[in-house]
Amino acid sequence: MMGNKWQYVAAAVLVMLLVGELLWYMPIIESKPGSFKVLDVTRLPDRAENAVNITYELTADMPLDSTVVVTPLSTLPQDLPVYVFYDTEYPTVATDWTFSAMLQAHLNGELRLRGYSNETRLASAAELQDIFVNKEPAVVIMASGAFPSNLFSKETNLVKPWVDSGGVLIWFGFHIGFYVVEKGMKSEDIKDNMTQNPRGDGSRQLGLDGFFEYLEMKDNPSIATFSSPISEALEISYDLIQQAPLLDIVWAKNGLVLGKIGGENPLKLRSSVSMIPMGTGKFVIFGFFLMESLTLNGPELAAWDLAQILCSGVLQMSPDSAQYYQSFHLAKEETRIDNARLVLKPEVVGFVVFEYTSKRSNGVLFYREFIK
Repeated sequence: MMGNKWQYVAAAVLVMLLVGELLWYMPIIESKPGSFKVLDVTRLPDRAENAVNITYELTADMPLDSTVVVTPLSTLPQDLPVYVFYDTEYPTVATDWTFSAMLQAHLNGELRLRGYSNETRLASAAELQDIFVNKEPAVVIMASGAFPSNLFSKETNLVKPWVDSGGVLIWFGFHIGFYVVEKGMKSEDIKDNMTQNPRGDGSRQLGLDGFFEYLEMKDNPSIATFSSPISEALEISYDLIQQAPLLDIVWAKNGLVLGKIGGENPLKLRSSVSMIPMGTGKFVIFGFFLMESLTLNGPELAAWDLAQILCSGVLQMSPDSAQYYQSFHLAKEETRIDNARLVLKPEVVGFVVFEYTSKRSNGVLFYREFIK
């Protein structure tokens, strides 16, 4: 009986393997969420301004919550390589390397969904040094709360020349430039008053003097409550402003408010996500740290926000321009045709048509096209 039993088990395993081989060669059939098409782009000659009309069609094969965004651009879009700083030879400040690794993994998937054509990967302090020294055009995301000393310190500043030359630095954490850490340090050894910390002078070295007001840490970080137009258009959810730039200064320096707006003092409002131009590059400042996984402001939702920002063209948008956006709920097998009308400023070189499905949508559909 025992021998027969093992013969049956062996036969069953063989059948499972054969079925697996067959399934491997069978095409995977998935239900499609629908389609998006730009049908026509027409100048409006009867208008005194330089205006265009974009006609588009959205079709749903299953229920779909979708938003169409049109962003006028003052410079041509680029899918730059994306690097997330990750180097366990250095300590983090008030966060953990795990969150940076999770951010990179989720961002890679989100960008692929949106058709982003370049890679996303982790990069060490030494690798970032090469990128900065060689002035390689790239997006660098730093969520560790401190600069490693080989990139930025009281004596070294590779960051600003790289940003001036066209780099995009995305920052999560305390005031950018406040903390500097050395290779081999331990997290428990980090103090506010370490002599190596530039503290408030760090933001000045980066060209961001006056953007920040130093606030004491709280058990519960400050939260923004009002959505900016761009955060509504792109469904940006990050809302922490404990260490965020002052709103008036961001606007005064031709920056953009990408996130939400709030603050205890109505005369000193802050933005949860800000874009600040610098030379031919830019800083994108998130107003605090990444929070725990699977929570608001955690790495998963922050990856969504970053993908929306990088793919929508908003980083190339002129501060004098405005996006068009329209949200739809489509029933199964419904088709909708609509028009986007924009008045284009003289500096506009084209626009990105970006369609995405909401985080709460049943279907998944992303579309992105640059129209010159």
